[in-house]
Amino acid sequence: MKQLSIPLLLTILTTLSAESNLSIDQQIAAMRQATPQERVTLMNQFKQQLATMNAQERAKSISQLREKMQQKSAQEEQTMHNKVQQDQMQQSEKIQRMEQMQQQHGGDQYMHQMGKGTQEMGDTMPVKPPQHP
Repeated sequence: MKQLSIPLLLTILTTLSAESNLSIDQQIAAMRQATPQERVTLMNQFKQQLATMNAQERAKSISQLREKMQQKSAQEEQTMHNKVQQDQMQQSEKIQRMEQMQQQHGGDQYMHQMGKGTQEMGDTMPVKPPQHP
């Protein structure tokens, strides 16, 4: 969604609010999609509208707002949790690959040393002359 400028957004919302065509759900949706600066302005307008409502309408509107904001917060929290889990798994896999590479390298070094040691032993051991009958 393209970001609207604050003055343009205020003009649109003021016009719509004045005509009573902007429902509570539409206002909440606008707040959820707004930038932090726009959200403050929209919230203040929402509060002004609440002040003109009767107690029952006000309680219903506040309840809707809280529910919608909590849903958004829960979704963001779940997304963050999933990201952390994915990062941890990737880190674990990376560590496991590194350990496997180190084990392979250690095995290669051992085999190289063993081969080298066997050659040296062969060079220093006396050779028996072949026995002829």
